[in-house]
This record gives sequence, structure tokens and C-alpha cells, in this order.
Amino acid sequence: MILYVMRHAEAVEASDTLQDEWRYLTEKGRATAEKVSAAVAKTGPKARLTITSPLTRAVQTAEIAAKKAYRKNIIVSSELLLPGTDIAGLVSHLKSCKDAKRVMLVGHEPQLGALIAKLLRHEGGSVLLKKGACVTLKLDLETDDRPASFLGYLAPGKKRTTSFQKAFPQKVA
Repeated sequence: MILYVMRHAEAVEASDTLQDEWRYLTEKGRATAEKVSAAVAKTGPKARLTITSPLTRAVQTAEIAAKKAYRKNIIVSSELLLPGTDIAGLVSHLKSCKDAKRVMLVGHEPQLGALIAKLLRHEGGSVLLKKGACVTLKLDLETDDRPASFLGYLAPGKKRTTSFQKAFPQKVA
């Protein structure tokens, strides 16, 4: 399975009158989601299934990404992508989606970074995706030692990189 892991794009800040779950994309966020989604669609096989967090900013990002993907792309909202949910449950759900062959997840940090690190068996424990960025993985959930291999990272305003070390350089203390 090809797995695209995309963080939602820039959203308005929460306030006394706007709860976190209703935060929506800014104009800059929409433009970023459009550009990154178009670039992702050009670099490889297009997602057939998009699973998104039910929070507004993630749903809006997923809708933009799905328009650039496979014309029959299906968007499904899942509470498994809400901030703070268990990554093991998300991995288990991905196993049930293997027939889709190309899946995009749209959600939030730090959950997505932790998922990527877990699938790659990254010793640093987590990676940080920029808002609107997308990581591409080749996923083999039948393999326990290292279920994914890194295919690429595309961050807003940057060129796509196929090197995990260049995408997520380790900070030396």
C-alpha cells in the first residue's frame, strides 16, 4: 500500500467565539493545500481513499487533496485521526484498508509524526510535519520489523525530497 500522511494546512486560531474543532483554513492554508496536493498528485500513484480527522481544518484539507487525486477518491471521516487518539488503533484500521492500495491520511500533529516514526521504526520517536506537508510511505503491514519505507516528503514552498535524513534532520544536543 502507498500511504500519504498529510498534516492539515494553516487554520485560523481558536478564540472565545471559535472552538478548536471548528477552526477552518485560512486563505494561505487553502492555497498551500492546493499547491501541495497538486504536487503530490504529480509525483506518484493517486490516493483512492482519503481518511480524515473530523475536525473542520482537516476535512477542508482532505477535500482539497481528494480533488487532486483519483477522480473516484472516497473521503471518510474517522475519530481515529483526532488529536490524542491511540496510534495502534489507527495502524489496525489501516490493515483493514489494504484493498484500497493507495490511502491518504489527513490529521494533526503530534499524532501523525508519531505514526510515521512508528511505521518507519525511527529511533527518534517522532517527526514533525509542517502544516500542509505530506509524507509518502510504502506500507507493508504484514512486516513487523519495519512496516514502512520512506518514499518522500513534500513541505510547502520546498522541493520534494526522497531522503528521510534531509526531510527530518536530527538535532544534536
